[in-house]
Amino acid sequence: MEVSSTKTFQVSADIDSVWSVLNDPQQVVVCVPGAQLTEVLDEDHFKGKVTLKIGPVTAKFNGKVEFTQRDSSTYEMAMEGKGADISGKGGATMIMSLSLKALEERTEVKCIMSVSITGRIAQFGARMIEAVNNKLFEQFIQNFCNLLAQENGEATAGTNSTEAEPVKAASLIGSVIMSELKKKLVKKVELE
Repeated sequence: MEVSSTKTFQVSADIDSVWSVLNDPQQVVVCVPGAQLTEVLDEDHFKGKVTLKIGPVTAKFNGKVEFTQRDSSTYEMAMEGKGADISGKGGATMIMSLSLKALEERTEVKCIMSVSITGRIAQFGARMIEAVNNKLFEQFIQNFCNLLAQENGEATAGTNSTEAEPVKAASLIGSVIMSELKKKLVKKVELE
């Protein structure tokens, strides 16, 4: 099961501040819901854990992340991650590229990501995985913006916990199911 997405967002920080944070795994990991950095192997290789909960299924992944490209002259980076479900019933791979663009008093971040999942989580299908991916990305953006605001000494509402909280996507299940039911009803009405 593979899903891909492209997201663009803006943050209230200069491009060098954003670049600096994105290059520091110990800072970025606190922005990723359910993630925890467990070991720094070298400046480009890291180990970590991610906990993801979709409905009644909780998956815990142990994995590695590698920076495959970091170009400070163009503000572009790429990374790959691979993880295995600790239950031995699946795995995940992720390929992500990021590029930054300086705007007036802001920075635009463009992210292209492809995630492939096997095992128990994959049984929920592409629509659910995509919905969970979108929710994770929204939470990452909010956490990342809060982190940059703290770096700049600005007060923020809410703080990031250093404890890795599992991502809970139960509400997404209901919205995906309702969306599918609506589509089937519309098709049925059109056929009649």
